[in-house]
Amino acid sequence: MKKTTALILLVLLTQPIVFAQKHRSLTEQQRIVHVLNRLGFGARPGDVERVKAMGLENYINQQLNPEKISDSLAESKLADLSTLNMTTAELYGQFPQPGQLLRQLQARGMLPENLAEARENRVKGGANAKPAEMPKDEAMSGPEAAPKNNQSQPPANPLENEKYREAIEKYYRENGLQRPQRIIAELQASRILRAVYSERQLQEVMVDFWTNHFNVFANKGADRWLLTSYDRDTIRPFAMSKFSQLLEATAKSPAMLFYLDNFQSVSPDANAGGRLRPQQQRRGINENYARELMELHTLGVDGGYTQKDVQEVARCFTGWTIFQPRGGAAIPPVATASLPG
Repeated sequence: MKKTTALILLVLLTQPIVFAQKHRSLTEQQRIVHVLNRLGFGARPGDVERVKAMGLENYINQQLNPEKISDSLAESKLADLSTLNMTTAELYGQFPQPGQLLRQLQARGMLPENLAEARENRVKGGANAKPAEMPKDEAMSGPEAAPKNNQSQPPANPLENEKYREAIEKYYRENGLQRPQRIIAELQASRILRAVYSERQLQEVMVDFWTNHFNVFANKGADRWLLTSYDRDTIRPFAMSKFSQLLEATAKSPAMLFYLDNFQSVSPDANAGGRLRPQQQRRGINENYARELMELHTLGVDGGYTQKDVQEVARCFTGWTIFQPRGGAAIPPVATASLPG
């Protein structure tokens, strides 16, 4: 039995049973229902009878070895969720972010006239307008500064926004593209389907547990495209393994690197041989991942670490990066510059 899973399983099973035994003995059926509730997402029709026939201990041992369990029904339910089997590069290509797509088309001189006109009218109408795009007497001096002369940013024109969306949707349809919202929708659907239909119930419980423990926010930039791989290639393969293996896997994951900004963390004195863009070289050390690693992922908020510890951990992880956040892959620190001293 793997160490991490064994410890969690011990907590899941023993504490409620000890409490119950102080009051009355559990019947065989009650023990089975309890195990189904604690190791999985509850008893489905026929589960109690099936576990009773095979024996409770045999069922627990089976759940501890999910790779030996046939899961054809759950897999058949997932067959129509095509994004689950796509690489991150394929997801970027099939489900491009509209703004990024327009910028790329414009840079290549391939922006269709109807999209260019819709985009220009939308910006003129106030939507997505930046301070630099506004008249000088309306520009802000800071992120929270009030506009001069009591003039506010021009309101977005609903009609132009609607035309903009229609033009985007038409371009997507004509070129066989789809909106990126589908990626997260299918990922969420897959978790529900697996919870209901999978015979690997303990594995699904552990995937859910570790996904919440090593949380990544889907709506932060590129993470919408990175979470499919995070679930498939990072959490699931290590959900029943040692904690140290899962911790390392999440630390190297592009989704985590992007979410906690560790891909931007570089030494102020790093000499990257021209591989990093100038803005990356100016950013310096980012402590976001180091702090969450100690506060949430390992020691806990009262774990006794200091700000100096956070800084040293950040130094250790500086250089783990993504060269192209919207399509690149994570690289180990040896491929970039290390911190001196």
